[in-house]
Amino acid sequence: MSRAGGWALAVAAALSLALAACGGGGGGSSNPPAPTQNVVPIIVDGGPAQVPDLAYVSVTICTPGSTTSCQTIDHVQIDTGSEGLRILASVLSPTIALPQRTDSNGNAIGACAQFVDGYSWGTVRSADVRIAGEAAQGIAIQVIGDPALPNVPASCSSSGPPENTVESFGANGLLGVGVFAQDCGSACAQAAVPGTYYSCASAACTPLQLAVALQLQNPVTLFASDNNGVVIELPTVAAGGAATASGSLIFGIGTQADNALGSATVLTTDPATGNIVTTYNGKSYTNSYVDAGTNFVAFGAAAYPLCTGIASGFYCPATTQTVAATLKGVNLATGAVTFSFGNADVLMGANPTFYAFDNIAGPGGDDTTFAWGLPFFYGRSVYTAIEGRATPGGTGPYVAF
Repeated sequence: MSRAGGWALAVAAALSLALAACGGGGGGSSNPPAPTQNVVPIIVDGGPAQVPDLAYVSVTICTPGSTTSCQTIDHVQIDTGSEGLRILASVLSPTIALPQRTDSNGNAIGACAQFVDGYSWGTVRSADVRIAGEAAQGIAIQVIGDPALPNVPASCSSSGPPENTVESFGANGLLGVGVFAQDCGSACAQAAVPGTYYSCASAACTPLQLAVALQLQNPVTLFASDNNGVVIELPTVAAGGAATASGSLIFGIGTQADNALGSATVLTTDPATGNIVTTYNGKSYTNSYVDAGTNFVAFGAAAYPLCTGIASGFYCPATTQTVAATLKGVNLATGAVTFSFGNADVLMGANPTFYAFDNIAGPGGDDTTFAWGLPFFYGRSVYTAIEGRATPGGTGPYVAF
């Protein structure tokens, strides 16, 4: 998971268009199918918990098989560092019936998402999901804070404080559209991995070995088209930040005119970890990744002075820092990046109603981690290609910009 720590994260759709046809006069011709509407608007704003630099979209959840028992949920955070759809139980309408997933013994399946700064616990349920004109039918989703499973296993809660409410989570849900097809994959299919899936009988939940097909899936992989990755486009923002920023989440890479790869540099990621390498200030950070779900650029253990005011936990250098780094993929392709970051206490304090900043940074937790969070995405088209899926830039997994 990618919800890297820091002050901010501590608080922190129609069906596809039908074919159109016409004919007559003893013969006939068919128009080609209209392209699927594959773009959903992004908003960066304070969200439900007034957290800066979180990117949100709206997602429609339906009772499986129903076209009327549906609910559109706004302020679902985009995360390219995880996989699967997770929705807070408190925002779901009681009229939306989402069947509980069970294991081979008929026990309820629970799911745990462990982040750098805490954990989220809930049930695994079935839902039809619609985003823009794309649809995924009967997929497994996590319902966080579901009262149906009130007892949290110790092996889940060991990662930190709970993030089972909208206020503590920072969003109404999480849309994981990273480089992998599932949130755990072969590891959970081969063994019961604590901190992931659980079999819950009565009040006791124990780690569960779960087949790949039954895990939370990257929803994009289940779309009928535009299912090989995503593109995130956000505008540039001023040095002092902005109250909001509006952009687009585009499904597919090279599948329609609006998601062409163009001249973007393709950096293949480690097929096991999703990582690339960042070289900065003469040091290689091997645990490096590009992640819209992290709300700052995170690197180093304590490379600069830490803020002590409103932005406690972020970096607060005495003057704005402009530095250069190189990102390198497993394919040895490289991309040079110049980025700036300022005193986060000053930036956020000067404009307390601003939530879009391209120049905030903080510690990554250790000397191997470099997370290119949402500030990296402003002013760029950033591509995330899913493992095993063909694209004009080659087969995923990769990131490109």
